[in-house]
Amino acid sequence: RGYAVARERTAITSKLWQDRLAQAKAAGVSEAAATRAQEALVPKPPTRTSIRYSFSADENLLEAYRNPWNAVRVGRVLEDLDSLAGNIAFSHCDDADRATRPQLLVTASVDRVRLMRALKLEEDVILSGAVAWVGRSSMVIRMEAWPAEHPDAPPCEETNVLRETNVGKEGYAPGSGPSLSADFTFVARDAVTNKSAAVNPLVPDCDASQTLFAQTAERVARKKEKAKAEKTGRKTVGEDPARPNAPHLETSLASAKNAFVDAALNETRAVTTFPALASTDAILSEATRTENIFVAQPQQRNLSGRIFGGFLLRRAFELAFATSYVFGGARPRFKSVRDMDFLKPVDVGDLLRFKARVLHVDTTSKTSETCVDVEVECLVTKPEETSAELSNTFLFTFHVENEAGGRDGRKVRRVLPASREDAAHVWERCLRPRLDTETDYGR
Repeated sequence: RGYAVARERTAITSKLWQDRLAQAKAAGVSEAAATRAQEALVPKPPTRTSIRYSFSADENLLEAYRNPWNAVRVGRVLEDLDSLAGNIAFSHCDDADRATRPQLLVTASVDRVRLMRALKLEEDVILSGAVAWVGRSSMVIRMEAWPAEHPDAPPCEETNVLRETNVGKEGYAPGSGPSLSADFTFVARDAVTNKSAAVNPLVPDCDASQTLFAQTAERVARKKEKAKAEKTGRKTVGEDPARPNAPHLETSLASAKNAFVDAALNETRAVTTFPALASTDAILSEATRTENIFVAQPQQRNLSGRIFGGFLLRRAFELAFATSYVFGGARPRFKSVRDMDFLKPVDVGDLLRFKARVLHVDTTSKTSETCVDVEVECLVTKPEETSAELSNTFLFTFHVENEAGGRDGRKVRRVLPASREDAAHVWERCLRPRLDTETDYGR
């Protein structure tokens, strides 16, 4: 039977999926002849694909993306980012041969999602992306969101809305960059054998795309090296006995890690041993935990029949937002999400358990806002087998006003790890990226 896009999807994702289905039909995907695996690779340049949120002309679209504070629902935009990135990956992998079957493309991870400026309902937004880097069987898609009135905004084929109709003109300066950027990593597999499949090579066609290719390749190599070190258990300088398989650290980083772990544990012991006498500006991380649990419904499928990764990302974002809100006592502002790994596919009927907690609070900022890191884990639970497997991990960063209205002047509390292993985990996830000169998460 043909696939019908469920009504639960956003208008943008629905359009993107309909476009991909039409492209697949034109490529002969649904025909019986398309049974041979792709053998010849087709080098391709990076082709930019864009879609426009016509808030100024489409009242229904405007209402669909409005949050309670008359701003854009970021969770829905994150969902659309995954959809557009999937379309771009599909187009790049298409060899234009009707006799070959399409590859199965799976979102492996999402990195460096950063919100540089707020997305506004008062102005149209352009979602855009292109392939940034290609390996043997994987690719990285650089995604961006731009105000439609920005002079550097990429062109969009949707011309039903004139630029002059936008009421949110801000006088954006050339070179000021997009409002949001993200890197989506996809891996290609053979749809029949499920083995890794080679991806069409990328041929950068200008200096900018060549530079982006080189920068992305370097980040991918560092990420692979770190994963390899964790897997092989390479000896660590100043190794933490609670994490004997931690990756190698330079002496300076190892010293910083040990100092943080020792200091955090000293505070944790004081809070747990003398709860009536300990400082009231810190609580245990476990006390901030929230969660929800639900069954993955058929309406949340993607075009491959699995649960849509963008849906999981949106649900994780909304839980992280609520967790930060309850913890900070003031409405948080989303800043970034990183270390988002898709470890295990989710199927229709799976019982999903989302668990969130505040992992770290940065109180060193000289501004009136506090940086709050919220970790979210998604587990596929099987009550019949009394088992639970980790499917996805996310790390969201929010900014919360220190002394917002309604909080009686109270500042945002610090959080403490429960154990040495937990303290080491916090350092690796939240503090190391700031100390590592090769990493920039745009805090």
